[in-house]
Amino acid sequence: MSLLARLAPHLPYVRRYARALTGDQTSGDAYVRVTLEALAGGDRQLPPDMTPRVALYHVFHTIWASTGAQLEESEGVEVRDDATRRLMRIAPRSRQAFLLTALEGFTPTEASQILDADPTEVERLIADAQADIDAELATDVLIIEDEAIISADIESLVRELGHTVAATATTHDEAVAAVAHGRPGLVL
Repeated sequence: MSLLARLAPHLPYVRRYARALTGDQTSGDAYVRVTLEALAGGDRQLPPDMTPRVALYHVFHTIWASTGAQLEESEGVEVRDDATRRLMRIAPRSRQAFLLTALEGFTPTEASQILDADPTEVERLIADAQADIDAELATDVLIIEDEAIISADIESLVRELGHTVAATATTHDEAVAAVAHGRPGLVL
């Protein structure tokens, strides 16, 4: 089976991954192109002990890491959406492990093969990325509820989800007062 036939089914997915990793489709495609050129030119080989999909991502990562991921920090790359901006704030190694497992569906063992890392390290990197995401999404919440038991349940749920309860109010007037005297950024 030819190299193209083995890799063709995986190319759309490695392109998606490259875009998420670099924050830009053009930069991502540049890395994928260099990866394919290195494979076609014989400069890189697919590791025989890996499935074609895992091997392709492994070669991609070898090339991406060898360039120092320079395109990622390029000033010419404009990050267009908040989700991508938040993702790019995660440490690169944690972002790689997270994207490989959450976006691409690799197991932690497969991700460890791709990243040349120990599976335990990959699990830690994924946990670090998840903690960064949770911290990024945490927000202050104003609870407006006139039933004390319901208010307490909502407060418990909000805290379990990693958010902060900025204030509780039972009426509209109390809510307005909480906003007026509360935390900056708390809006009713």
